[in-house]
Amino acid sequence: MKKFLSLFLILYLVCAFAIPHTAQAHPHVFIDSSLRLNFSKTTLESIDVVWTFDDMSSDMFLIDLDTNGDGTLTQKEWEEQRQEIEEYLAEQSFFVHVMLDGKLVDLRKLENFVAVFENRTLKYKMTIPMNIAGSDSPQKMQIAIFDPTYYTDFYTAIEAVTVEGKKDLKLSIDDAPELAFYQGQIIPTAVTFEF
Repeated sequence: MKKFLSLFLILYLVCAFAIPHTAQAHPHVFIDSSLRLNFSKTTLESIDVVWTFDDMSSDMFLIDLDTNGDGTLTQKEWEEQRQEIEEYLAEQSFFVHVMLDGKLVDLRKLENFVAVFENRTLKYKMTIPMNIAGSDSPQKMQIAIFDPTYYTDFYTAIEAVTVEGKKDLKLSIDDAPELAFYQGQIIPTAVTFEF
């Protein structure tokens, strides 16, 4: 019996420490995102993005943003913190990953960035300038919203994507394995279209 237990212990230690383990992802913040693609003729001028935070995260962030503790977020409180939050998001490419014909588009600028609490739910609203012109041959664009650390889990439904200024744009939500993150374990979905 001792020999069996010793052998079991050795086998357990080998499995526990010698064999590499796949990291486990555990998001803590959950966000539903919506997109509006703003076209002027054949040019994608900008993307309006709205993030709707889950109830628990909304409560948590309200405590941080509501500096006077009155349970609401005033314009003054937001303006005092907006730039710091915007700079952080810019370092993360606003968690918006855009691929144009397989090449990542560098996103560094943001406009009209506001935070609002509606029915005790936090929403971030922002506009990302794009200015990407269409071409004679169709270009494939993929827009995926995700946090590479997987601390935040973003979800975008096809019903939450709208188009302004361009009729008959065919949209789909597809897996984007080329944008896999979290050590390649998580494959995001991307809003996909050609224009």
